[in-house]
Amino acid sequence: MSIELTVVTPEGQAFREDVTSVVLPGTEGDFGVLEDHEIFLTGLRIGEMRIERPGETLYAALSKGFADVRSKSVSVMVGSCEFAHEIDAERAEIAVDRARKQLEEMRASEEGEETYQAYQDAYSRAISRRGVSTHKG
Repeated sequence: MSIELTVVTPEGQAFREDVTSVVLPGTEGDFGVLEDHEIFLTGLRIGEMRIERPGETLYAALSKGFADVRSKSVSVMVGSCEFAHEIDAERAEIAVDRARKQLEEMRASEEGEETYQAYQDAYSRAISRRGVSTHKG
């Protein structure tokens, strides 16, 4: 049993392969997809994607986007997708520290909600990338 998983970013196709299952960071919580899943369309939040293949698990950090789930396929459309082997763990840790500092400075300032959300998203992406970077096989 398998499903076709396709991940697309503005740069093009990041992944396309038949997989056993995929777990995605939905806006209402993480969800898993197996073959013959109910059809639905949902938003994705910044977070970790886990792909199961026979004998192997892959991890990737995703930005916000959407997932179109069908009975035999899942299409993921996101702003960015970085697999564990592509992430430099040291740089990811530095990005977490930088984003945390910017977020703390933002809280102390008088800037608007839109700017705060941008900093919050940067922090969430940094945390996700750091987590995914630990899954290098």
